[in-house]
Amino acid sequence: MGTEVGGPALDRQVETPADNNETQQENPDSVSNGEYSDETAAWLARTMGGRLENSSIALSNAQYDQARSVLGDDYDTRLEQYVEVAGDTSSETDDTAAREFEAARENQRNLTNEVQRYRQQYAAYQTARERGNEREARITARAMERTASNISDRGDELNQNFERIENTTSVDLSSGQTEINETTANITATQAAIREETLVGTTLTVQPIDSTASFSDPGTVSGQIQTENGSVIADKAVALRIENRTRTVQTDSSGVFETQYRPRSVRLGSQSISVEYVPEADSVYLSDNDTFTIDVQQVTPNVTSDIAPDVVGYGDQLNATASVIVASDGVDAVPVEFAIGDTVIARTTTGPNGTVTETIRLPATVNDGERQVVARVPYADRAIAGVQSETPVVVVETRTNLSVSASRTDGGALVRGQLQTVAGDPVTGRPVRLQIGAGGTQRVETNRNGSFQTVFENPQSNESVTVTATYDESRTNLGNATATATLAAGSGGGNPPVGSDGNPAAAFGNAVIGSSWLPVFGGGVALAVVVAAWFVVPRVRQSRETDSPVPTETGDTSMTDPNPSATSSDETTPTFEDRAESYLDSGNYDAAAMVAYTAVHDVLAVENGIDEGATHWELLQRSQEHGVPEDRMADLETVVETFETAAFAPTSVDRSRAEAAVDRAREIKSNGDR
Repeated sequence: MGTEVGGPALDRQVETPADNNETQQENPDSVSNGEYSDETAAWLARTMGGRLENSSIALSNAQYDQARSVLGDDYDTRLEQYVEVAGDTSSETDDTAAREFEAARENQRNLTNEVQRYRQQYAAYQTARERGNEREARITARAMERTASNISDRGDELNQNFERIENTTSVDLSSGQTEINETTANITATQAAIREETLVGTTLTVQPIDSTASFSDPGTVSGQIQTENGSVIADKAVALRIENRTRTVQTDSSGVFETQYRPRSVRLGSQSISVEYVPEADSVYLSDNDTFTIDVQQVTPNVTSDIAPDVVGYGDQLNATASVIVASDGVDAVPVEFAIGDTVIARTTTGPNGTVTETIRLPATVNDGERQVVARVPYADRAIAGVQSETPVVVVETRTNLSVSASRTDGGALVRGQLQTVAGDPVTGRPVRLQIGAGGTQRVETNRNGSFQTVFENPQSNESVTVTATYDESRTNLGNATATATLAAGSGGGNPPVGSDGNPAAAFGNAVIGSSWLPVFGGGVALAVVVAAWFVVPRVRQSRETDSPVPTETGDTSMTDPNPSATSSDETTPTFEDRAESYLDSGNYDAAAMVAYTAVHDVLAVENGIDEGATHWELLQRSQEHGVPEDRMADLETVVETFETAAFAPTSVDRSRAEAAVDRAREIKSNGDR
């Protein structure tokens, strides 16, 4: 086999469509109120169509990075604009086209990845053949079978996307379809040749011997595996996958086998059951599949459960066990839920003996009082009936402590505090109601440390007023708590407040900050959503007596001197490293963390086309969506997590975390500057 098999054709060039197409009627960035919306939609569709075709050409030339990059940030931006403009056009088909442009982008990216993988596998296959390593060649050839199948599927889906785009817009994608079809046809032909020289096709036939099947009375199934030349796979132990369960059966001298089908999750009545022959990874044989039809009947199991201890409060550990038994046989591989009232506290699956064991922390959402822990199989109309067992438990109320502090900032009032149990454990994800004087209330939610923080815009007066924080959920096992603080008189605009721990408090712009908190993201970073202006004034604003500069907005990498008149106009602006080292040396670790985040934000916002107003959580999420490598994402998570503590948490960042954030930011920045 020649090395050109499966290789790309290299006689076409990729052209990146220019956004200044002379047929453009109006810049989509400036179109508003439906003005020129039809013309703009048409221009955007042509732009995206051109990029889809260029990606197809690059793929056929084995230019994989180029194939992906032309469908990168600019395509995403144009797609967002198209979706927005589609709502203002006179055509009802633009919304359909927008969905197809999005689906085409994903299918083209997936196709690119699969084709690249196939050609890498093909190179490895050739190497194994040249070295006489037939076992490695078979293993690789079998992997190539799966990849080639994926390519065929993606190619079909992409062709459908192109056809629908052509049917709903004026865009002609015929050349892109030609490239896709040539690429997939080339790989299909290559794989057929590899299959012919290395692998042996098989035919699996199965038929039920019994007409019915249940868990307690399995149905017997008979079958045979033949090779493509008519011989049989005789006297061998072979693997079969029946539905989602794999078992080993023994063929006889005629290649015939028998096995039992014992249904669990299958729906009742006449069902078509799939069976697949699964050869070993280094086998010469290819897989094949067949189906049989059988009447599935239901069996009701016995479910027993045990819970310890029998008295629990918020955060206490519950040890829960359950067994699902039919006659004396444990029912394995069926789901079990543990619930108290409407709250599901755990989901798991039974093991080989039909039992499960779970360790559960009691959530706040379970009402206190006498309750029942329900262990249930959540099935309906399945081979295993849905049943449950109940075990009594007493949920006691856990008393809470609430703390709050308040201080004025420019144009607002910073309020922060913490919700804890009386034992000092943080209470996470619970709502706290805040009120300044007789003004309106604002709801915040505690973070993973039980802390909360927000800014009230323009408090009702500049006089001294009382700030009240209240926790009083009705359906919970936590006790109510109230705390008050005095917001001192003043107009703001001075130094940000100092918290009760002696650390400077974070001050924010004229917006509500930290009004909700999200669960753990990816590598374990719990991140706050900032729902309005998210720029952060650092915890320590230097006084007029100091020459140390401080960062201002997180989107601003310039230095701000608190005494502008003392700064020469031709003074050299300190670099990120200068500022970071200055803050680390002076012990201002919060400011160092914020400067680190600012540097990272600027690099990634430009590099990935992320909106400058993106929150730190959005920056992390958008970076991941734009394909930032995993090692770089880990660095970014370190910077973002440290920034969040510096900007939002009631405690300050320690030296080691600040230094780590600065080091990671320096690495990200150096990569971005190359």
